[in-house]
Amino acid sequence: MDTKHLKQRGEAWYLSRRVPIRYQSVENRAEVLLTLNTDSLEVAQSKRGAVWRNLIEAWEAKLAGDTADAEKKHAAAVRAAKR
Repeated sequence: MDTKHLKQRGEAWYLSRRVPIRYQSVENRAEVLLTLNTDSLEVAQSKRGAVWRNLIEAWEAKLAGDTADAEKKHAAAVRAAKR
């Protein structure tokens, strides 16, 4: 049972990761806790990688000063979590 970077609260699974130091200047949170909208561990495991990659891409865009792209990437992370 691989629950690395996953946390269960009630029935729902969440992505739970610390924000890397590189992105702390563009992300106010110290930790990301984002619902994956599922009660299935298997589904949560399959979603966590794509959601995390989209968050990283959003932070990279923010670092580059591209706030419009950053907002799109963040929205993509949220959509991936909701799927």
